[in-house]
Amino acid sequence: MKSTQDDGGQCLVLGYDRTDSSRRAARWAASELHPNGKLVIVHACRPLHAPPPPLSTPEERKRLGRAVIDELLLEGDDSLFDVEIVTEVSDDDPVTALTDAARRHGARAIVVGCEQHSRLHKALGTVTSELLQTSPVPVTAVPSPGLTTDAGQVTRSADAG
Repeated sequence: MKSTQDDGGQCLVLGYDRTDSSRRAARWAASELHPNGKLVIVHACRPLHAPPPPLSTPEERKRLGRAVIDELLLEGDDSLFDVEIVTEVSDDDPVTALTDAARRHGARAIVVGCEQHSRLHKALGTVTSELLQTSPVPVTAVPSPGLTTDAGQVTRSADAG
């Protein structure tokens, strides 16, 4: 079901990292926006809790990030062409990149894909769990087919405890 908010609330920020779950999240986000809505696709060049790779420059990382987003647009679903798309490549970690983009664009939510993780990965923290704790806007995690939730998605409001 599409939102009935006015244009001021018609921006979603999407975290994109080339995974199947992030492609699924892109399709879901595009389907949630009105045709005049804006989808800000953010690719973070640095993994969560890690420094930037030492063997590449920021310019090289940004070129790769732009190529990753171009790949989504070339291979993506037609629904991506029904909304305005803004792309951003950040040298920050994903949580910082996504929350900063949400603030700058006045987004109504951040959308990410959600995949199964090992216990160790969960203990160290995932992008989704960090976003749920720090995001200034609601976060929607679009699950992989193997994940089951009652509503088919996991959502937390920014003002929920």
